[in-house]
Amino acid sequence: MPAALTESNVRHLLRRAEIVDRPDRVQELLGLGSIDAAVDNVMNVPADPGSVSWTTSQNWERGVELTEYWLNRMAHDSPRPLQEKMSFFWHGLFCSEFGKVGLAALMREQIDLFRHDGLTNVRDLATTMSVQVAMLRYLDNNQNKASSPNQNFFRELMELFLLGVGNYNEADVEAGTAAWTGHTDQWDDEVSPYRWRPEWHDFGTKSLLGRTINNGGDPTLHGFETIEVILGNGIVPNDATNVANRGRPTREVAAEFLSRKLWTVFATDAPPSAAAMTAMRTALLDHDFDVRPWVRAMLTHDDFYAASVKTGLVRSPVEFVVALLHATGRRSQDAGLTWQMEGMGQRPLFPPNVSGWKANGYWINASAMERRANGVQSVAWATQRTYWDDGGEMRLADGNISREELTARNNGTPVMSSAQVIDRITDLCRLDISTALRSDLLAYLDSINVWERNNVLFLLLVAPEMQMA
Repeated sequence: MPAALTESNVRHLLRRAEIVDRPDRVQELLGLGSIDAAVDNVMNVPADPGSVSWTTSQNWERGVELTEYWLNRMAHDSPRPLQEKMSFFWHGLFCSEFGKVGLAALMREQIDLFRHDGLTNVRDLATTMSVQVAMLRYLDNNQNKASSPNQNFFRELMELFLLGVGNYNEADVEAGTAAWTGHTDQWDDEVSPYRWRPEWHDFGTKSLLGRTINNGGDPTLHGFETIEVILGNGIVPNDATNVANRGRPTREVAAEFLSRKLWTVFATDAPPSAAAMTAMRTALLDHDFDVRPWVRAMLTHDDFYAASVKTGLVRSPVEFVVALLHATGRRSQDAGLTWQMEGMGQRPLFPPNVSGWKANGYWINASAMERRANGVQSVAWATQRTYWDDGGEMRLADGNISREELTARNNGTPVMSSAQVIDRITDLCRLDISTALRSDLLAYLDSINVWERNNVLFLLLVAPEMQMA
């Protein structure tokens, strides 16, 4: 039975798919009649989401601009932020790291692939990103030669990108690595750096996951054959270390592996139920690894709206920063948050390793929470740059509130009650807070001088509700 179209379910859908539950979007989706229709609306993403335009010739600053552009798209500028969240999902799965890749233009090329095509097809995404120079450099396939094979890329393609640990053997690694020889780059060409070096390629016929590859044809496509086998007719070998999957079709194993990854990012890090897994796996397999039916199967499944899922995910630093920017109406450039995200544990373009970022409770520790609080303070200050001036105000997402409004008194009694202050600020920040938090804030406001009322903004933005996805 499908989930009901309730305000709670719609808010949950938006917080997970679009990062924040914008009030106008909540009302729009509630008017559509069903969760299925609401999900279809969320997935109606623009055909062309655009791309960052550089304003500097400095490579490192361009990386900052790319990050700021991406955060602003998630927080403000995209009409359907699922497009940007899916692109970040792929960035965390098929990841490259700016420091090693070395060129912001190459990172933009990869991120734009995920942004433009993140809801298309897994096979197509994997094929394209494999020969983008960002990935060639990051996992050293630009050094992969028949005379000196480099297994780094193909091992990770199977283990971390598509199939999972233990579902292949070392002979498969060697065969797939041979298929990917010859793809490299030209470091001094920043415009079109990809190069094919036929003299580096291993032309020998190989066996991968029980299937023959490198058997003639265009040698530049031999590597692509490995993806076809993994997502097509491959078989997990009988000596694979994952005993449970021995003899299974690799396409089924890949569908389950990818579905667990998707569920962890959008739902919770607890494993999906058998029913939810079946729905996601079937959607991938029945549609030849198309992404859109797969994501829809997850977002429309009633398990996605279970209480344990609604309370089962902590916002990643990226999602937290996007929520801050959305609530206060700030742009990512306003508060220097790009530089603070590394301390929070997640800075776009800089995954810690090829495994990407961990999820959920990983983000909750003393150091990371202190950095989140510092980020909140920066944003709060950015909203109040004129607050203590004559006629100063707190500038929030849906309007401004002046210092005079917050501090005005009539015969010593505040003109605005504590409840009115909370309601005004939460309305302007588009925040929906719990009864318990509201009670705590009322007690705080009733205990302080009216001149300190602006501190409520900071307390709202560090509250538990802001930490939960």
